Amino acid sequence: MPTDISDKIRSSEEFERIYKEHYALFLRYAKTIFDAYGSRYVSASGRAEEAVQEMFAFAWENRETMHQAPSPIGWMYKCLAFKVQELLREDRIWAKRILQISEQHSEQGERDFCLKAELENMISPEDYLLLKHLYLDGYTYTEVCTALGLKKSTLAMRVKRIKERFMDDYGTEQKVSSKKK
Repeated sequence: MPTDISDKIRSSEEFERIYKEHYALFLRYAKTIFDAYGSRYVSASGRAEEAVQEMFAFAWENRETMHQAPSPIGWMYKCLAFKVQELLREDRIWAKRILQISEQHSEQGERDFCLKAELENMISPEDYLLLKHLYLDGYTYTEVCTALGLKKSTLAMRVKRIKERFMDDYGTEQKVSSKKK
């Protein structure tokens, strides 16, 4: 049995209570921000859910800091606002990258980019189309999950890995070509 408030907040039972009581409120808060400031290309609901889940993971990892805040719930809202801003920034960057690639090339050029990306093992054409559907075509995570028969967490992890692989390969190529100039 916890002896003081700090032990109580740090306990998994108390954290679970906060999760159950406040998850819907956090989700509504994040969705409101995404609706107001988000891209028309990305699902506000899907990104809001991702932001809330990441905020809870961060809060769990930093529950000592959360406990020391005057209002732990307020601290979590502030963390959520920062997480939403981070995801909005990421969405804008990825939408811009994919849009630039799409605009720079005709349909033939897009196929050439997919072929080049595949040959260089950056991303497969399927992965490119997946990013394009999410960031340009406006499909939601739910729609893509239904079409591919995946869970949202699986799709989110797949998208994260595609982005990491793309940035590792394409980002390095960009740095080398910019140094040559």
